[in-house]
Amino acid sequence: MKSTGTARAVAVSRNVLVVLAAVDLIRGIAHTFLLNWAALNVARIDPHPDALMLLGVFGNSNFLTAGVFALIAWKAENLAGYVLGIIPVAYGLGTTGIRLNGVSMQSEFNGQYMMMVYFAVCIVTFLYYIRAQRPRRT
Repeated sequence: MKSTGTARAVAVSRNVLVVLAAVDLIRGIAHTFLLNWAALNVARIDPHPDALMLLGVFGNSNFLTAGVFALIAWKAENLAGYVLGIIPVAYGLGTTGIRLNGVSMQSEFNGQYMMMVYFAVCIVTFLYYIRAQRPRRT
């Protein structure tokens, strides 16, 4: 039987993952159906066809993560805390690979501030989840 602390941590992790699924759904819509608006007003990138295509393709992956996050929260809520830990690691690996290839941003990319909050929420919730999994000393 799970302790109340563990059950609470699972519920918090699940709820955070549901919110992130909603955020990723909004990001997917912005990066695909509102592509030109998002490029000019959020990412502040030049509307070059290749850049727009890549932004749109990223929107496709946002739809995917929104669905996967919702499915995990609904069907495998015990995994939600771990998934929250994987998210910033995956983005960190991707960023490392991009930087190792000598690529750096030239546009403002105002979405970076929202993503910092996104990652901070993932990390804090993951640490809370991991802490709740540890057996309590009596």
